Amino acid sequence: MAFGNQIHRSLRTSIVLLLAACSASAWAETTYACKTEGGTAYRSRQPCPRLPTPGMVYYGPARQAPKPYERPAQRIERAGEEQAYMSARCVTMQDGIRTAPNRGLSYETVREMRQNFERECSNERRKAMRQLHQDQRSKEKQAEEQQKLAEQRQFESQEAETRFRNQCAEMRMSIHRRKQRPNPTEGDLRDLALFEERYTTRCL
Repeated sequence: MAFGNQIHRSLRTSIVLLLAACSASAWAETTYACKTEGGTAYRSRQPCPRLPTPGMVYYGPARQAPKPYERPAQRIERAGEEQAYMSARCVTMQDGIRTAPNRGLSYETVREMRQNFERECSNERRKAMRQLHQDQRSKEKQAEEQQKLAEQRQFESQEAETRFRNQCAEMRMSIHRRKQRPNPTEGDLRDLALFEERYTTRCL
């Protein structure tokens, strides 16, 4: 009986040792001792990453840091034509307000700029706008007058051309009638020659 208990204890011990060996073997298979590029050791259940061999050159796209977000540029309003009638200081202030969105100025700063411009340059800008309107209207009237004058000249030219053609046509008809007269005198022939000469000089 004692011999049987000894065999049972030996068998149980063997089983425990076998399980311990298997467990150690399994842990050895699933645990990896790795190092970082800086040489720091660590353990991992995953295979160690392949580190670049010293001295090797890697060809490929370089890693680029993500670009910071850039606010898209806003469309800058065109400078008003009234600036030609304003002082340099007010023009500078107006341009500063006009380009403020693309220069990243805060809302408070832009508001203060508008207040300063309104206080110092509002009257000047109104006068400039009135002067601009007057000059534009004057240019429009001048263009209208020039257009009317050109049309009048064209009409007179066409009228003169028509009058000239009618006169030449009457002279031709007169020459034709004179040539059809029976028994012309010497005076009639001299007048006909002079009339034909005037016709040739004027119409041909």
